[in-house]
Amino acid sequence: MKATVLAHRYAKALFELAVEKNNLDTIAKEVAIFEQVLQQNTKLKYYFHSPEAGKAGKRALIEKNFQDRFSALFIHFVFILLDKGRQNIFSEIAAEFKRISDKHNNKVRASTITAVPLPQNQLELLKKNLGEQYKATFEIENYVDPDILGGMVLNIEGKVIDASLRNQLEKMKAAMFASRN
Repeated sequence: MKATVLAHRYAKALFELAVEKNNLDTIAKEVAIFEQVLQQNTKLKYYFHSPEAGKAGKRALIEKNFQDRFSALFIHFVFILLDKGRQNIFSEIAAEFKRISDKHNNKVRASTITAVPLPQNQLELLKKNLGEQYKATFEIENYVDPDILGGMVLNIEGKVIDASLRNQLEKMKAAMFASRN
């Protein structure tokens, strides 16, 4: 079975349990923190994913380092992943959990590319306007790419709106060459 299908199943199961236990915010934070720890600590990540390391050793490591920091529900979930040998898809599970949780909370993630960093007040105005248009709460990351010359490229969950100066110039250039022929 594909990792993405499995990740969705595990993420959905954890999400549903978290909602049922009225513990969604806590579990969402724990999933994000654990994923961040795995990404930052390469030795821990290697050990956690290593087939040579036994399940008992991995369980002991989780108990020793995380038992008092995370909820019993999350620890139990990690133990299930270990028992089923699915710990190697935790990053995919974390991403899918975040997507499901965001959808539940009516939160949309977007990114902008601008030639210079957007001032905070413009970023907040963009969030407000998009939020009103989509009837959702927006989180926007701003990336800088001087090659777009000006304007903005907006990506909302895979839908790209290219209002960059570079794109407009390319369209004008194409139109000029098309009119010559």
